[in-house]
Amino acid sequence: MIANARFPQVRVLSTTDFHGAVEPGTDRQSGRPLGGSVSLAAHIERLRAENPEGTVLLDGGDCFQGTMISNLQFGRPVVEQMNRLRYDALAIGNHEFDWGVDVLRERIAQAAFPMLGANIYVKGTDRHPEWVKPWTIVEKGGVRIGFVGMTTTSTPTTTRPVNVVDFEFRSIAAALDRYIPEVRAQGVDFVVAVMHEGGFCDESGECHGEAIDALQATRARFDYAVTGHTHSRVETRIHGAPVVQSFSNSTAFGLGRLDLDAAGIVTAELVGVRQAYADEVEPDAAVTALVERFRLLQEDLVARVVMTLPEPLDKPRRGDFPLGRLIADAQRSMTGTQVSLMNNGGIRRPLPAGDITYGELFELQPFGNTLVTMTLPGDRLLAALEHAMEDAGTDAQVSGMTVRYDPRRPYGDRILEVRLGDDTRLDPGAAYTVTVNDFMATGGGGYTMFLDGRDVVQTGIVDLDALVAYVSELPQPVRAPGDRRWIPESSG
Repeated sequence: MIANARFPQVRVLSTTDFHGAVEPGTDRQSGRPLGGSVSLAAHIERLRAENPEGTVLLDGGDCFQGTMISNLQFGRPVVEQMNRLRYDALAIGNHEFDWGVDVLRERIAQAAFPMLGANIYVKGTDRHPEWVKPWTIVEKGGVRIGFVGMTTTSTPTTTRPVNVVDFEFRSIAAALDRYIPEVRAQGVDFVVAVMHEGGFCDESGECHGEAIDALQATRARFDYAVTGHTHSRVETRIHGAPVVQSFSNSTAFGLGRLDLDAAGIVTAELVGVRQAYADEVEPDAAVTALVERFRLLQEDLVARVVMTLPEPLDKPRRGDFPLGRLIADAQRSMTGTQVSLMNNGGIRRPLPAGDITYGELFELQPFGNTLVTMTLPGDRLLAALEHAMEDAGTDAQVSGMTVRYDPRRPYGDRILEVRLGDDTRLDPGAAYTVTVNDFMATGGGGYTMFLDGRDVVQTGIVDLDALVAYVSELPQPVRAPGDRRWIPESSG
């Protein structure tokens, strides 16, 4: 079969890091409506209609976790939507494990498409969990395409470690080298790598990151690659094959093509990443009805106003910022400990000025982490603060203390002084009461020093509930803490 002149033999559509983003958002720069299930579905169906027998649809993982519509039903609405859109394969993401393996297995059973994890192994063995497929093959218009799916190797520190304690997440390159030949032996025309691992590309087109390194290290030939995890835009080529990543939260999709000529020569092209603007398409009626059905189930709770903000609160990737301080203060206030630490990765969105609803706060802290208190030796608390400064930046919010540091000093010796709320200096030989979330308490994010805590109490208090209770009692409008708590030496 030769690709016709108008359309590619195989059109490749891809999404990633949907994070339950069923409802639309707004493009910050243009103000245009962007993303959401209805818009994304309309774009996908329009493109599929141009080549109905020759289109594949893939996802790079982290689909379920992130919004009330999805989280309150443990990802069921997202899988129902993906079934409706006829996805062909998905790479299992780290956040697919957030509700435990039993829930993940329920979503796998619900899905009409395979969820792949070629580098997920039962610990200490060469076997995959029985619910994991390393690869799959689909046929489109007489063309056979193999998909090999991988998960980020950092999964044990980017979900609750206890949820993946029985598994190992091994080299992505090794998984590709193991399974691509196996897939090709099945007589496929193309092989596509689908991975929940990502990278970043700068304005010059130079790209870097774990996915880039893994693909460069892969010896077996792949024809196309879809990446994810880093919520970024990737458009590049590695070993001559197109590599694409399309941001996150239903705002964009990747578009590419695979061709096979009469002589059996494979060519692959990346058309590019496309924004899913709602004003460019007619709403998809079936997905509109689906979204409305799920929205009505939690409408009143989502719309309840919890607080008012006089100004917007940003959410940078790193650093000490007012929104993070507010969350850390809420957790310490709820538990009554001397200090608290909150990882930046658990703070998921900024907040606008004006009335803030429960739904917006849910998207701010969607993971359902619970608060844990413990008594921690001072030297281990210092180790946690040093860990929060990896890469010479700060990656945790603190409450009940002020940290002076010098980012120019070597790792392990960057903390100059820590002052507690009563202005006493932290003593490495003393012990302190600490609040963290259960992700951090079990070593998530590399915070293994919290495993040395004593008198550990699993409070059962959900982090979101702590924030809602705390801000509800504050004078309105709520002003987030403006005091700097991480103070670099250069500031004096």
